[in-house]
Amino acid sequence: MVKSVSLFLILCTLLGSSEFEKNCLTCHGDDFRFNIIMKKYTLKYSTKERIKNAMFEYLKYPSYEKSILPSEYIKKFGIKEKSELEDKILKEMLDIYYDRFNLKSKLY
Repeated sequence: MVKSVSLFLILCTLLGSSEFEKNCLTCHGDDFRFNIIMKKYTLKYSTKERIKNAMFEYLKYPSYEKSILPSEYIKKFGIKEKSELEDKILKEMLDIYYDRFNLKSKLY
């Protein structure tokens, strides 16, 4: 029973990672500084719920006011285009992103 549950959890993690790669890394690539973005969100919003809500709002309705990036970066690259992912999928991608790059997991 324990082996079955463990195998199921590993499979879910791998499937989630491949979805993240398909939906996020295809544009951003592996060298994108996801950890820096997470640090900026953590400094501004502090809690998991607030961080994920702010990211969701920005990805669905991007604007200069909602961006946490420096103005120099925005001038160079512009504001991100609106995400076309369904809300459910986008929230799943944010869960994966948060689990992968949150600062708390790096402190312990």
